Amino acid sequence: MSYRTGTVAVVGRTNVGKSTFINAVVGRKVVIVSSRPQTTRNRIRCILTTPDAQVVFVDTPGLHQPVNKLSARLQREALRSLAGLDAVAYMVEPSGQVDSYDALMLSRIQTLPCPKILLVNKSDQARGNALPETLLAYDRLEMFSDIVPISSTKGTNLDRALAVIIGHLPEGTPAYEEGVSTDRPLAFVAAETVREKVYAETYQELPYATAVTIEEIEERADPPLTSIYATVVVAKESQKAIVIGSRGAKLKEIGTQARVDLENLLGHKVFLSLHVKVKPKWTEDEAEVARLTGD
Repeated sequence: MSYRTGTVAVVGRTNVGKSTFINAVVGRKVVIVSSRPQTTRNRIRCILTTPDAQVVFVDTPGLHQPVNKLSARLQREALRSLAGLDAVAYMVEPSGQVDSYDALMLSRIQTLPCPKILLVNKSDQARGNALPETLLAYDRLEMFSDIVPISSTKGTNLDRALAVIIGHLPEGTPAYEEGVSTDRPLAFVAAETVREKVYAETYQELPYATAVTIEEIEERADPPLTSIYATVVVAKESQKAIVIGSRGAKLKEIGTQARVDLENLLGHKVFLSLHVKVKPKWTEDEAEVARLTGD
């Protein structure tokens, strides 16, 4: 059996479940997952290596209507991810029809010279005939090589989805060593992990426009210890108070959750120091947006 390898972009609207899908099929948490829209800000390559294939998934910012400098950057990143692909996995929810905004995005994807696979996520949440009607509606577009209903959270049909994706990849040799799950450095992964925990702990109170910068990382070999010093950037003093919480309780919980995830990822102890800084209106400043969310 030939070895297949290639790059696959997972594309779709915000909050449709792209990152959850990638984490589920890769088998470990490599990208930030949150129910808050526009969580993913950069193209993140996540690598799945099997005995028969290597799939480089590109997790993209969700497609949306830009409202400020930050959201405009997210849209540009999403569209940039569509260049030089071996396949596109477009993800939708079972709404029973082709959503008008998805139709607009699909008109851009249709001309790409690579196979296109439709993943209908959250199939377990579909009501009535919404799922079969969704499958029929997108099938009528005649632009998808395969259409697969899945549930990333329940694990439904993920093996089938992965097999379909691999089946469309060209023959080749792996670009990454076995065991590598992302092309991003530790600083990026650490910042994303902290940002996810900020969202999880402040969901109803804090806007999505939060950034995390890594000031310093120190490595000790014996016994192994990684020390990470990070800053949570918000736009208002009131948001700073929310992140810190009463007597620092919220920030402590954010740090504890992030540290546990990082220890699981690295396989050894992590010391994590968090501070909060106010940067007024940073989401409207193109230079600050690039600095705080850039590669």
